[in-house]
Amino acid sequence: MTSRSSVIFDLDEDGDLDIVTNEMVGRPQVLVSNLSEKKPIHFLKVKLAGTVSNRDGLGATVKVRAGAKTYTRYHDGKSGYLSQSSSLPLYFGLGEADKADRIEVTWPSGTKQTLTENIPANALLEIIERPR
Repeated sequence: MTSRSSVIFDLDEDGDLDIVTNEMVGRPQVLVSNLSEKKPIHFLKVKLAGTVSNRDGLGATVKVRAGAKTYTRYHDGKSGYLSQSSSLPLYFGLGEADKADRIEVTWPSGTKQTLTENIPANALLEIIERPR
């Protein structure tokens, strides 16, 4: 079989990423990861809500600092090959860190927003754009 497109997201809400493919001449395949059953998964899902920028925060850059590492994602709405979904949250695997220490969002409007307190681990965090 030949995959036409794929999307990567946490289908079963267990913290690890799963894959769904669209096949050229067959039914879609669903590849469910069971990594969370083998070891603890530390992650953070970030959903952006623009107020000055567009409502989904498309075009924003999000940096998450966890321990000694910084993870950066550009929110372009893509989550796989030849697929698009702006409704999916940005996913940050935190490695061995059991919490995020800091989140920086640079919105398309140019506004920069920083969070350093009450950042939940292993959860979905909605960040609403603050006007300048």
